[in-house]
Amino acid sequence: MMDKQDKQRAPARKTARGGAHGACGALAISLVLAWGAMPRDAVAQTAPVQVSITAQPLGDALIQLGEQASLVIFYLPETVRGRNAPAVSGRLTPDDALRRLLAGTGIVFQRDGRNVSLTAPSGASTQLEPVTVRGVAVGTADSYVALSSHSGKLDVPLIETPRSVSIVTQEQIKVQAPRNLESALSYTPGVQTEVSGSSDARMTGAVIRGFSDGSAYFKDGLKQLSTGTYASWNDNVEELDSIEVLKGPASVLFGQGRPGGVINVISKRPSADHVNSVGASYGTYNRRQLTADLGGAFDADQKVLYRLNVLGRDSDGRTDGSRDDRISVAPSILWNITNQTRLTVLGTYSKERATPKSWWPNLYTYPEIGDLPLSRSAGDPDFDRFDRDTKSIGYAFEHDTDGGWRLRQNLRYSEIDIDYRHIYAMDLLEDKRTVTRGSLAQRTNGKTLALDSRASRDFTWGAVQHTFAVGVDYLRYKENDALGFGWDVPNLDIYAPVYGQPIAYPELEPSRTDLKQTGIYTLNQLKWNNWVGNVSLRRDFVRTNQTSTTQPRISDAATTGSVGLLYLFDNGVAPYVSYSTAFDPITGKQFDGTAFKPREGKQYEVGLKYQPPGTDALITAAVFDIRQTNVTTQDPDHPRFSVQTGEVRSTGVELEAKFPITRELSVMAGYTYIDPRTTKSNRLQDVGRQLTQTARQTATLWLDYRPHQVQGLMVGGGLRYRGKAPLNTAADGSTQYNPAFTLADVAVAYETPRYRIALNINNVFDKRYYTYTFRGMEREAMLSLNYYW
Repeated sequence: MMDKQDKQRAPARKTARGGAHGACGALAISLVLAWGAMPRDAVAQTAPVQVSITAQPLGDALIQLGEQASLVIFYLPETVRGRNAPAVSGRLTPDDALRRLLAGTGIVFQRDGRNVSLTAPSGASTQLEPVTVRGVAVGTADSYVALSSHSGKLDVPLIETPRSVSIVTQEQIKVQAPRNLESALSYTPGVQTEVSGSSDARMTGAVIRGFSDGSAYFKDGLKQLSTGTYASWNDNVEELDSIEVLKGPASVLFGQGRPGGVINVISKRPSADHVNSVGASYGTYNRRQLTADLGGAFDADQKVLYRLNVLGRDSDGRTDGSRDDRISVAPSILWNITNQTRLTVLGTYSKERATPKSWWPNLYTYPEIGDLPLSRSAGDPDFDRFDRDTKSIGYAFEHDTDGGWRLRQNLRYSEIDIDYRHIYAMDLLEDKRTVTRGSLAQRTNGKTLALDSRASRDFTWGAVQHTFAVGVDYLRYKENDALGFGWDVPNLDIYAPVYGQPIAYPELEPSRTDLKQTGIYTLNQLKWNNWVGNVSLRRDFVRTNQTSTTQPRISDAATTGSVGLLYLFDNGVAPYVSYSTAFDPITGKQFDGTAFKPREGKQYEVGLKYQPPGTDALITAAVFDIRQTNVTTQDPDHPRFSVQTGEVRSTGVELEAKFPITRELSVMAGYTYIDPRTTKSNRLQDVGRQLTQTARQTATLWLDYRPHQVQGLMVGGGLRYRGKAPLNTAADGSTQYNPAFTLADVAVAYETPRYRIALNINNVFDKRYYTYTFRGMEREAMLSLNYYW
């Protein structure tokens, strides 16, 4: 046991907003200060600021005030434990806001500039030892830097997380104005997007650290699976608050998945300080779009808050006669039931009417294809379509007990309907102008119920601080799919196409899939002085029933985990090492009739994070080695079957930096070198080969300039480089490559408290480039106007 003096001098743990702050030995601190902002006028320390804080536990309210007023607030947990704060809103000085939050508690404060110390109600002064303070908010509203993640489930700062995590913040989304989820990740190190040419309306996917994500991603920590053979979810970027990428195996958090990493998108939610906005934009392909982001409180006490995101788009597509239309609505309601209990209900609905991208023969076999106009279609506008309807409803429930436990439950029911048909080109005939074609059609309905429940608490074991969580999640996915192919499709003259010919609809073959996954996990972070350790474990049970005569049922179980160690220096440098595992069930059987085991992945990672104290900056570096085993390869004794003796390995280096160079100029930079290759295969020509569509080197650079002389003006620009990438391996063992390319993007915006006008141009110089056998995106421009109130 520590005596009172030792207790006061014990190293303080920083508590994340929404984390378990009231339990054991936590010094709750909030700091949001931009690099270079420390010496600003003393007027800023007394001038009124806009404050909007809901009724909630006092510790959480102080964290919010620290974020909104740029204060550093020191206190011991005993000072605020069991105390609640009233709702405080309006334009107030920091002192007035503090007085209102502390009214009736007996707590007094002393302020020295931005530093605030709280004194317990007993009147005994609590003098704290100087400590190194780091912000733990998810990120300020105008920052490219996020300091904590929703995905880790432990509410701990990123600087204390012994693994690589990259986050696309709301500010980055606003400035770069990505058209979809995939393009929003184009400046994220370790992530390769647009791996099959131009954006595909059908599927959203990426390659992370050399491994495909399988076109499945997570939303608010709950999985959204790919649907059927040629479709996936595609959330509207305007409805997202941020996008998180956890690098490397993450099965200990989410269950089955690929070893490269996972993408988790975070929904916008109600907040008391919400600013309403409506927007209009116009861009390339006659893209016309209207948006609205509305929110506020239903009552004067701000116990019930709402938010509504709406989007309507009418747009042509890349090819003649194509479209990219969408209507989507995302309402949410937050009910502060008590100061310790909160319920957020979230819903979505979207209706998309698009045209699949044109699929031509391999342009490296038939280079004539590469010279065709980008608007030329290999299909038929009267036949091609991709209709996707989605809807979901769910909730996030939070309750803080008097005993220090924090209970969380997230649930979502979602449904997706796909009506897809497509004509694609197969081969170019000897006349070099006629292509043969085929057709396909798919109708799919997928229903998902996802549930994650966990309890967490902070414990103190002598000098060790222990953040503990235990949970169980459940996933149920039911799919009715029908897929068919047709071959009686008229040939097409690629230089004088004739569209509108009668084409028979393919006969569809129905199938059904029923997937159940249950996972039980425990997550643990231990802190001792400046050492931070993470030890987590999970057990999953997966069962898949399908209408297959050869493999109607697949049952798998797997144990996965992660362990990491990090040392947090007082100057903000944090080196770490970690190990994590993953599993990924696959369908199929070997020659002897035994089912395939899940693919297994493991990663070793050594990294360094640097977050200079009191700055809006984060710099990270990581070296990783990922190995995937149980990979299928040809059975040497039975060539029509496969065995699981293959292995794939990806090693590499990732660098990421987000920091201001001056008060006016900030930078985002990233560099990745990876060596993804097959290390074991019964096809000897594959051993040692680089995996297809994985460039070994990628780099990005984005500069953001906001001149002090012209308040509200922002000029930004970026470069995206991708090295050459293997296209495929020819029969003679040779490899074809997509050439390296560099793309430039530009953003210009002028913003006031009432409006924002912006121009975004991607691929400014209209660079011609290729990924896989497809031509990449040409120059795209978008002009947007938003009004705020």
